[in-house]
Amino acid sequence: MPSRSFFVPMKTWIGRHRSYKQSIEGLHDFKVLAPASDTAARLQAYNDVTKEFQGLISQAVKRKKTLRAFGSSWSLSKVAVAKHELINTKPLRIGFTIPASQTSPNYAGDREKLRFLQCGFSIAETNSVLFKDRLSLKASGSNNGQTLPGCISTNTHGSAFRFGATPDFVVGIHLIVGPSRHVYLERASYPVVADSFAQALGAELIRDDTLFNAALVSFGSFGIIHGLMIEPRELFLLHAIRSFRPFNAAIKSAISTLDFTGLDLHGEQASDLYHFQVTVNPNEGNPPPEAAVYLMFEKPWTEDYEAPQWDDSASGPGASGLELMGSLYDMIPSVLSKLIKPLLNAQVRNQLAPYDMTVPIKDLFTGEKTQGPVFASGMGLPLSRTLEALSIALRVYEEMGSVIPVLLTMRFVKGTKALLGFTKFEPTCVLEVDGLNNAKTRAYAKQVWKGLEEAGIPFTMHWGKFNSFLNRTRVRNMYGDDNVDKWIESRESLLTPEVRKVFTNDFLQSVGLAT
Repeated sequence: MPSRSFFVPMKTWIGRHRSYKQSIEGLHDFKVLAPASDTAARLQAYNDVTKEFQGLISQAVKRKKTLRAFGSSWSLSKVAVAKHELINTKPLRIGFTIPASQTSPNYAGDREKLRFLQCGFSIAETNSVLFKDRLSLKASGSNNGQTLPGCISTNTHGSAFRFGATPDFVVGIHLIVGPSRHVYLERASYPVVADSFAQALGAELIRDDTLFNAALVSFGSFGIIHGLMIEPRELFLLHAIRSFRPFNAAIKSAISTLDFTGLDLHGEQASDLYHFQVTVNPNEGNPPPEAAVYLMFEKPWTEDYEAPQWDDSASGPGASGLELMGSLYDMIPSVLSKLIKPLLNAQVRNQLAPYDMTVPIKDLFTGEKTQGPVFASGMGLPLSRTLEALSIALRVYEEMGSVIPVLLTMRFVKGTKALLGFTKFEPTCVLEVDGLNNAKTRAYAKQVWKGLEEAGIPFTMHWGKFNSFLNRTRVRNMYGDDNVDKWIESRESLLTPEVRKVFTNDFLQSVGLAT
């Protein structure tokens, strides 16, 4: 077969958000091919890439090089980079529907909805493909630029508090684990495919809950994720409302209990609430007088739907604090004083302008418009400690006595089964610190992390965001020795020692997960 991959020598890799620079030796890229309409031809093209991935791993083993696959380079931490060579997976976008004959007779889901997607699919492209079949993802992050494996592997979450985060719609993983081995993983407790599906990929079929839950959130260190089996749902709409509300007892109760009694739901039913999010601006005071509240209610799909008009230069309607603060990059003076605070607050309010629209996920969580270097950190918390954690974040800000462009956001997610899923609490509140990436913002976040730890509040940290607070001891404290040991043992069972070296980077070593 003619090779699709080619090597581009390169000295430095800079992450999309300019949060890091990594010295590298080069990048493996792939030629873009027009997708074949014939299923057999697409399967052959997919399997040819599997062989190329194995060849790249073989070369890396022989040359003692580290290797890491990446998609959109979305992460702000160095979780997804290596010292030597990177693999650009974005040109690899072959998708498959799954014939009923290739599903397990014990599969409990809807066979017609299953989709198997190659590693280069972005969330936006996945949304587009699913939309044509009147299907939808079950959860999404705040934007759609990440690739599916990048999104899943770092536990991108969103705020679908009755469903979970993005890893939770994945039911199968095709993983290239060595020069001569690749596996198809799924849970033994939830079989999805027939043996014939794995055989068509030439992969070893492994049904094991522990292995699957380990590989699900593994940030590129279990080998190369070549394809993912996802479970979409029927296409639906979200009645999305963003408004400023007094930061009162009703909001605090909802934040700490997910009990929406007493909260004005605009005539909607709490049972239909899909997404709940609260953002506060610490520059408006401690406590802030108001919060920007996002409420999104499930509605059935209607074929007369028309996408609403939205300013393409603005952050998407479902944008997180990272996008919102990034959009202010050119508007905020480099030197900030208390005199500038009213202007800063006015700009933030403008970015959080109220809206009321009914849209599908694909038109709600759209492309990020960030212009400059941004900072984002996400801490997973048990619901019962959320208000206490927010109070610490507000107090630390007040005590610093500086004007820092920063937002604090709380999003809520059902707990994941992934062994190192940072949305591990049932349910999880993700407290986000978002701002511009400068020394003051980084110092502020560090003080918040220390404050949570000193208060004895259990918390985890988003793998793909700023998380320099993590080390071996803290990771074990966050996830427990049992989960960490199972994760490490799973990696060791799939990768030989030589291949583990290929997929070990500085980040993995710094958090005590490399062996």
